[in-house]
Amino acid sequence: MANIKEKQTTSTADDKGKKRKGKLRENIESIAIAIALAFAIRYFVIEAFKIPTGSMAPTLLGEHKDVKCPNCGWFFYADRNTEIALCPNCQAETNISMYCSACNDRIRYNWPAWLWRKGTCPKCQITIPWSDLSNRVLHGGNRILVNKFWYKFKNPERWDVMVFIYPLYDLTCKGCYTQLPDTEWSEGLRCPRCGSTRFSKKKKNYIKRLVGLPGEKLQIINGDIYINDRIQRKPQKVQDTLWLPVYNSHYPAKDEVNPLWIADSKAWKIDKESLTLNTISDGNSPVSMVTFGRKISDQNGYNRGSNSEMGDIKISFDVTPSKGSHYLELALERNQDVFTAIIPTSDVDKKGRLTKSGNVVLEKDIHLQTGQKHTIEFSHVDRIVSLRIDDKEVFSFDNDDGTVPAPRPFDVSRIHFGGGHVHATFENIKIFHDIYYTNLSPDAWGTEQPIQLGEKDYFMLGDNSRNSNDSRVWKFVPEENIVGKAFFVFWPLDTIEFIK
Repeated sequence: MANIKEKQTTSTADDKGKKRKGKLRENIESIAIAIALAFAIRYFVIEAFKIPTGSMAPTLLGEHKDVKCPNCGWFFYADRNTEIALCPNCQAETNISMYCSACNDRIRYNWPAWLWRKGTCPKCQITIPWSDLSNRVLHGGNRILVNKFWYKFKNPERWDVMVFIYPLYDLTCKGCYTQLPDTEWSEGLRCPRCGSTRFSKKKKNYIKRLVGLPGEKLQIINGDIYINDRIQRKPQKVQDTLWLPVYNSHYPAKDEVNPLWIADSKAWKIDKESLTLNTISDGNSPVSMVTFGRKISDQNGYNRGSNSEMGDIKISFDVTPSKGSHYLELALERNQDVFTAIIPTSDVDKKGRLTKSGNVVLEKDIHLQTGQKHTIEFSHVDRIVSLRIDDKEVFSFDNDDGTVPAPRPFDVSRIHFGGGHVHATFENIKIFHDIYYTNLSPDAWGTEQPIQLGEKDYFMLGDNSRNSNDSRVWKFVPEENIVGKAFFVFWPLDTIEFIK
């Protein structure tokens, strides 16, 4: 009996040991499989990237500053190196330098700045108030997810936002350690200092928007993309992303340097956030218009860039025409062309019209109901003139004559609106400009002259066109360099969105 009990005890101990070893082995195997899957997913399917620079701003942000304009309250982003930011909404300048205004010494933050909200100048011992300091704090770039499997099943499409391996290398000579940044690699390349042909090569990942596909002839003309001598229009979801704000009436400026609105008669009442027109009681001015007084340029909040005027613009507003009103009138002026939309109310028996420089190009039976609020949107972008009422398109006029226009140094755009025999208040007024692809320099690729892409070449541009190192500088991205399609911003939390 003793032997039997001893055997049973030994057997039970062995079983427990095996169970412990089995569970430990299972846990190790599970962890190993999870790590292997994570690496496989990262290598083949989805990988996270951090945006380092502002070449895709404001669509995607690199290191930047969050700025709240003290003059109008508008919130916008500025480049990390910007010291004086220009508000897109009111054009006021704001000091966002990371250095003390009194002695130019670097401001020291109580880390983390967003929590302690305090900073001092170590030299002057001046404490910077948070209302000022918050505009100077440096924030990290967006973190995005890239689908590396997408292009295994589908060809890249124009306007995709893509991650790719930068076609130039950062080289370091193995003989004398001379560094050659942004260098095109070729067999037999020699170090300019010691003549060695042995280099270590460092690759970099870039992110840009795809505009030119294999085999195409491409040219950037007057801010637009022309492929095989035809203008390329952006899909609606992309266009909605690339409209950049010029003015928003919900953020009136405390101090206005120049008149924001220029009225052609006394029938207008101009308030901080709205405009009211009443020509019904004024028989001497049956038709009256107001003009946006500011120059519309490709300047944006992320960087000042240049202040060149440009052409593609949009205006939207809410309006409620009173009983007895006859019609509203909107006009977009671009260089020598004037596009005018005339929208009658339900109180008159007239058709709506779209004219170009006085000639009717479209006519439709549309009316605004008096006593009701309507949202109106009028735009001219990529040579399409469009009018939308209450989110429904009523006019769309193709202004492309099929020819390639001559390059111009800049475009001049103006916005006017008003009406005839009308009493109405215009509110929620917003003005935007489209992305304007610049020439950068006379020798930039695809600007002064068209270029031909090879059968496996892609042409990439940054959304922050005036400050982007892209295909205009280093030409094409070969197909083998494509990493994947950027599709989602997951950090910071307040910027979470799908990339369009």
